[in-house]
Amino acid sequence: MRTKLILLISAVLMTFTLASCSSAKTEDVALTFWTTTDKGAQTEFLQKRVDAFQAEHPHIKVTLASVDFGAASNQFKSALLSNEQVDVFRADNSWIPEFADLDLLYPLDQLATAKDKSGYVESALKSDEYQGSLYGLPSVLEAPALLYNKRILKEAGYSAPPATMDELLQIAQKVSNGDRYGIYLNNDSYYALPYLWAFGGGTISDDRKIEVTSADSMKAFSFMYQLKEQGVTQKYPDFNDSYSRMMTDFTEGKSAMIINGPWAILELLNGKEFKDADNLGIAQIPAGPKGQGSPIGGHSFVVSKYSEHPKEAYELIKYLTSQDTQLQQSQTLRTLPTQKSVYDDQTLANDPIIQGFKAQVDVAKARPLIPEGSQMFNDFTPNLTDILLGKESVAAGVHKIEEAWKLMLNIE
Repeated sequence: MRTKLILLISAVLMTFTLASCSSAKTEDVALTFWTTTDKGAQTEFLQKRVDAFQAEHPHIKVTLASVDFGAASNQFKSALLSNEQVDVFRADNSWIPEFADLDLLYPLDQLATAKDKSGYVESALKSDEYQGSLYGLPSVLEAPALLYNKRILKEAGYSAPPATMDELLQIAQKVSNGDRYGIYLNNDSYYALPYLWAFGGGTISDDRKIEVTSADSMKAFSFMYQLKEQGVTQKYPDFNDSYSRMMTDFTEGKSAMIINGPWAILELLNGKEFKDADNLGIAQIPAGPKGQGSPIGGHSFVVSKYSEHPKEAYELIKYLTSQDTQLQQSQTLRTLPTQKSVYDDQTLANDPIIQGFKAQVDVAKARPLIPEGSQMFNDFTPNLTDILLGKESVAAGVHKIEEAWKLMLNIE
């Protein structure tokens, strides 16, 4: 009798266990995703792709929240320090070394397979590495190029954009008149990097040596000042609202050339001069006597070190940087793909805007891969501004930058 009772209980328990297993489902996972995209077309596109991801992964619920780009880096650090849930973050590539150095990011080395990584543009994936570990997947690739008004150059007798800095000055002089000028001179030091590299100068090396005071760096700043002094740049007495002025003047035909990146294309194509997109020329930034280059940059998706669901977070960012997403993103937003194969798609292979920027990417250079890399512009820009406005000499300005960077890097 006792044996029969034990067998009966065992059978009941087995039936209950099987029933429980058959009704079991994958536990829902909730992810919080902070994005620094603008609140217009970029965020709308990202939300659609998140929705598509959730449809394929019904157990993963993603909450997308927009944060202001200018404050996002500090907000992310503060959120993690206060135990606020942020699983995935869209980071400017220049922030990644600092975040990794502060141990705020989840290393992806164990999650990202060799196959996962093989499709990305090498320079884009390299931007997500720090001290040998991978901390993100690249979503947007950026490199400023020379943008020019084909009509204006053609009317001045030029069938091609300048290939050298000397030609840049020559063409800018030829097209400048009372109502129009050759090239917008931006005081934001990010836009000064192509001039620095063209003349053989630099900022800070990866081994933390300051190069901004070199003779070649000073030649670059002197050339920028020469552009202004010879009257081939904007006539404004200051650099207030500099970016907006640059974009407005270019779209209204007041300037013939600017240096800007792919993020500006949608706005430019809505401007008067570029309603016909064929009038927008895109070329490599002219070479100087000692080189050529443009800062390679972009944005990547990173996973918080404190995420409770790093595997699911990785699946999300892999989906959002996949070939399919990259193709749709490039077609919709005119961004540069981070997946190599996407450039071979027929619609992009015949797109002069995408291919124009790709040519610039081919000669682009990395900014310093140091934790302080994103901070170097804080003192660079105001001193460059004073140099360009003639408030201080090139030598005085670069030495002020050097002293500020010594403090930043804790160099005696």
